Amino acid sequence: MPSLTPSQRLLPPNRMPLELALAGASPLQLDTDGLRHLWTAMLCLAPLLPWLSWTLSVEAWQDARSDDAKRALILNSIEIHRHKGTPWAIRLLIRSLGFGEVDIIERIGGRTHDGTFRRNGVYPHASLASSWATYMVALQRPITNAQAERLRKLLPSVAPARCHLVALRYASVANSHNGATRRDGAYNHGSA
Repeated sequence: MPSLTPSQRLLPPNRMPLELALAGASPLQLDTDGLRHLWTAMLCLAPLLPWLSWTLSVEAWQDARSDDAKRALILNSIEIHRHKGTPWAIRLLIRSLGFGEVDIIERIGGRTHDGTFRRNGVYPHASLASSWATYMVALQRPITNAQAERLRKLLPSVAPARCHLVALRYASVANSHNGATRRDGAYNHGSA
């Protein structure tokens, strides 16, 4: 039996001889090698990645800039969906987007003027009854205002529904006056 062309191999096993002959006579050459890895994020062809992400309901697909970041988001999407509503999911989403490690500070507020907490601008003086479901994300590197806006839009999709983001802070690595960042309004001074 002669070897089949790629278009003939796509025919079902119950194909008729006429269908086989027509497929063999067709000038259409199909490359079906990429279809084998359609469901594997690391081996999927780059033009097919948007369809794989759509199928898996990947959060923040538009915010991933490189193919590697997109593949990491696809790989982590199942775990993010599985653990949605936890600090772990927030950390994994931020890490997958390439923003590095973060600290999540929960229950912002409830601080009193009794001297037990240093007044450093991190914690507002609000009653715990009104601020128990708040959190702040402390980043390990500065981010631009545009990146902060994207994160603010994405975090509610993975954070607990009852919680509210108060701030994105990077005060420990704030921009200094050393010329590394331009003063064009793209960055803030430690909080976004």
